[in-house]
Amino acid sequence: MYALVDCNNFFVSCERTLDKSLEDKPVVVLSNNDGCVISRSNEAKALGIPMGAPAFKYKDLFAKNNVQVFSAKFELYNYLSQQVSAIAKNYAPEYEIYSIDELFLDFHGFKYFNLQTYCEELRKRIIDEQKIPVSIGIAPTKTLCKVANRIVKKYPDRFATGVYIMNTPEKIEKALKWLPIEDVWGIGRRIAAKMHENGVYKAWDLLQKPEIWVRKIMGIHGTRMINELKGIPQLVLEEPSRKKTICVSRSFMEMITEKEELRERIETFAMYCAEKLRKQDSCCKVITVFIYTNRFRKDLGEYKNGFSMILPNPSSSSIVLAKMANKIFEAIYKEGYHYKKAGVVVSEFVPDNERITSLFEKDVDAKHIPVMKAMDFLNRKYGKDKIRLGSMSGKNTFGRKIISDDYEKLLKNNTLPEANYRFFS
Repeated sequence: MYALVDCNNFFVSCERTLDKSLEDKPVVVLSNNDGCVISRSNEAKALGIPMGAPAFKYKDLFAKNNVQVFSAKFELYNYLSQQVSAIAKNYAPEYEIYSIDELFLDFHGFKYFNLQTYCEELRKRIIDEQKIPVSIGIAPTKTLCKVANRIVKKYPDRFATGVYIMNTPEKIEKALKWLPIEDVWGIGRRIAAKMHENGVYKAWDLLQKPEIWVRKIMGIHGTRMINELKGIPQLVLEEPSRKKTICVSRSFMEMITEKEELRERIETFAMYCAEKLRKQDSCCKVITVFIYTNRFRKDLGEYKNGFSMILPNPSSSSIVLAKMANKIFEAIYKEGYHYKKAGVVVSEFVPDNERITSLFEKDVDAKHIPVMKAMDFLNRKYGKDKIRLGSMSGKNTFGRKIISDDYEKLLKNNTLPEANYRFFS
C-alpha cells in the first residue's frame, strides 16, 4: 500500500501558524507581485473566489467579506514543508516528496500494522508539532492514493480522522464511479474533452473502454493509468533528480523603462543562479538571458528577445555569471520599451570536481572560489544578500507588498532556509 500525505490549503495553513486569529476566517495568499490567488481557505472558496483569480478583480469582494489577503511567504512555506516531510519520513522506509505540500509513503510489507491507526498517529503528530492540517489517502497505487485523498478532503465530516484507506475492490469501484474523469491524476483539459466526446465522464467509464482505444487516445501513459486505477501499481516512488537547468525570472509589478534598473535585475538573477549552482556543487557551461514587454499592452510596443552564450570555462562564480549576463543584456536590450519580465537560465551542468578548463582561456573561477564560499557562509549566518556584489540593490525580487514587519525581521534573522521548490511567478 501507498499513502499520500497532503497538506490542506497549505499556504493558508502556514499563514495560520503565524496568526491563530485567522482560523475560520476567509484567507487568500497571492502570487509573486501580488497578482493572483494561489491558495484559499475553505471559507474563501465558499465565497466563490477561484484559484488563479486576479487580485485586482476581486478587490471589492475581499473588502466586502473581510477576506484576509497576504503576499506569499515562500521562505516560510518551504521551511514548514521540510518540517512536515521530516516527520512523515520517519513513518516509512521509502518516500517521495512529490511537491511542496504532498508526500508519498511506501507501506509495502507493513503486514502487522493497523495502517488506519498508524496514519492517524502520523496526522496528529504533524498537527500537534507543526499546526498544519493534513489529509492522508491510502491505496494500492499512487493514482488511487490521489483519489482517496480527494475523498477525504471532499467529505471531511464523514472522514473526521482525516485518513481513508481504499483497500477493497468495492471501495475502489465506488470511488471511481464518483470521480469525474477530469479529476483523475494525469488527465488534462484537452484529454478530458476527448473523453467527454466519447462518453467517458467518470473514472469508472474509462475502465469500460477497450485498452486499444485508451492507448490510441493517451499512448502508453493511458495503459499505465488504467492499471493504476485497477489497483495494479505502475508508478514507483521516484528519487529527487538533480536539476538540469536553473531559471530565475520575475514578472515585474511595475514595468521597467530604465536600462540600468533592468540591468541590475538581470545581474541579480544571474547571481542567484550562481548561488543555486554552488548549493548543488555544480557549474554551468551555458547562460541564457531573456527580456519581455507586456504582451497585453500592445499600445506600448512589443519586444522580446533572448540569447545564450557558452562560457569559456564551466563556472558557478557570481562574478563570472553576472558579467556574462550583462554582456548578453547589452546585446539584446532595446531602448524605448516597457519591460514586464526578465530572467536568466543556466544549463549544461557539470560537477565541481569534474570541470575541465580550456587551455586557451584563463580560469578565473579558481580565484573566485574562496570569495564565493566566504560570501555563502556569511549569508547563511547573517541573512540572505547581507553580503552581495556591488551591482546588487539588495531589494527583494518577488514584489511582495503585504508582508508584516515581524516577518521581515524573521527573514533578516535567517531562521528559514531557502526554498527548494519552484513557486508561482
